[in-house]
Amino acid sequence: MLSPPDYVSLAELWKEFFQKFRLPLTHVAFEKYGGEDFALGDEFGSPDDFCEDAFLSTFNELPVFVANPDGQVMRMETVLSGGRSKLFQKMSALESYIAASNPDEAGLENYWLRKLGSEDFEPWDTSTQTISDWKAKYLGSVSSLLPQVRFHTLPFVFERGRYVVPDEAPPWLSDVLDEHILPDVAERFGGRSLCLDLQSAKAWRITVIQKQSVLRSLEGQGNLEPKRGRPAKKRVSSRPTARSTPRATKGV
Repeated sequence: MLSPPDYVSLAELWKEFFQKFRLPLTHVAFEKYGGEDFALGDEFGSPDDFCEDAFLSTFNELPVFVANPDGQVMRMETVLSGGRSKLFQKMSALESYIAASNPDEAGLENYWLRKLGSEDFEPWDTSTQTISDWKAKYLGSVSSLLPQVRFHTLPFVFERGRYVVPDEAPPWLSDVLDEHILPDVAERFGGRSLCLDLQSAKAWRITVIQKQSVLRSLEGQGNLEPKRGRPAKKRVSSRPTARSTPRATKGV
């Protein structure tokens, strides 16, 4: 979906980011998480998942907008309900595998997996596929990367690559920890594209693309958050019931 005048879509920014940082971020991922205490596969999925997480983390302090096809724009918070939920939240690799293994959640001909996870989503069963399997798949290709982009995680309320709020909530959204927040996002903003205003996009390109702030952060003390998705059903007996809805205000 094209962004309205005076706005830049996150899809456009993602293409710029991925082209520039896919290889260096893969190196960072292996250096930070590829040791004997390996956790990357469990927490982040594939190297491309890690790159996507780094991209999404750059919007924590920026105003993000949702735009209608007719050009109407509203500002939306990326951190919702006092930090209890996030617009760019995703399931872990294992949770995504469980969803992909359930025909009711995957959808007819894997409709939901392709809609939210894109054609590049590939389930990865962390309960049976070992650390050695993961390293054999990815570590050997660090110099040139896999020619095929691969993700092992599924988003909740944005379509991967397109950065559009789905026009209908995916089946796995009903199980999410913040089940009173994210479904409302899909209901209220479904079909709208996510974008930045021109001024913010210009600042983002200078800081993130030109000055490579994301690399400096991750190579220093910075870390990405592990996935926080649906609670384990066997361990969770209750959920918070008092939730507030995401706040949206009219854009400038």
